[in-house]
Amino acid sequence: MNGMNVSQQEAAKVEISKLQEIVHQYTTFFIIFDIIFFVAIVFIIIFAIQYLKSKKQLKSSNRYLRFTIKGQEEERARIARELHDTIAQDLRYCRNLSEKIQDKNDPELSKKLSSMLEKSLSSVRNMSYNLAPPDVIKNDLSANLLNLAQNFREHSDVEFRLTIPDLLDSEFLTEEQNLNLYRIIQEALTNIIKHAQASEVTLLVRNENGDEAKGIYIFISDDGVGFEVSKINERGTDGNHFGFVGMNERADFIGAKLLVDSHPGEGTQITVIKEDLTESVKKS
Repeated sequence: MNGMNVSQQEAAKVEISKLQEIVHQYTTFFIIFDIIFFVAIVFIIIFAIQYLKSKKQLKSSNRYLRFTIKGQEEERARIARELHDTIAQDLRYCRNLSEKIQDKNDPELSKKLSSMLEKSLSSVRNMSYNLAPPDVIKNDLSANLLNLAQNFREHSDVEFRLTIPDLLDSEFLTEEQNLNLYRIIQEALTNIIKHAQASEVTLLVRNENGDEAKGIYIFISDDGVGFEVSKINERGTDGNHFGFVGMNERADFIGAKLLVDSHPGEGTQITVIKEDLTESVKKS
């Protein structure tokens, strides 16, 4: 019996060692992936700068923005599929395997491994969702933002308040406009999590009031540390708010207005206005 117990313990230790090696391999993989990705981005930026110097007219054209944003979305979708179909599957297998391991010398080890793998799996799922949410293709801004709010609450300690009227009129938005409004809001929330140090964020979406132009009005505010808007306006980014460049590009692409109001220590409010131009087109 003692011989069997010893052999079982040794077998368990071998399995645990294998799992630890797998976790180490994935950690190494992500570190290498981040380095390669960073280097690739640097080369792409250098190449883009050289290219755009000779293509200034193309840079300012709507066609350029369309190809750029379309390329970004296609790359997001590809990476999301890779995360879901490979890494997430392997992590699920490792988690299930770790739950079967019993080590009498360290009964908490399998629980720790299972918890760590579950956390890694949750992170991969969240990355995959943020890259290419499966429901954002619906031309329904309210439904998309409800899903975004739920995801935000699940992966952030910041209190989140979402206000959308039941009868929000967003039917005039094309699928392209709907997607880019979603991405602008998503990037704003990401910036809040990364940089704002906020305890509360509010997202208000409504249609026009009073004499306002017909359309969609979006207000994203937080009670965080704020920043100097002039630094972003002058250089496009202050180092901590690089996402505003992409937000501005997407707003310009769909003909929306993006306004940023912030002061150090006083939080930030971002306003996005997308007018409904369908009526004026019909009249003309």
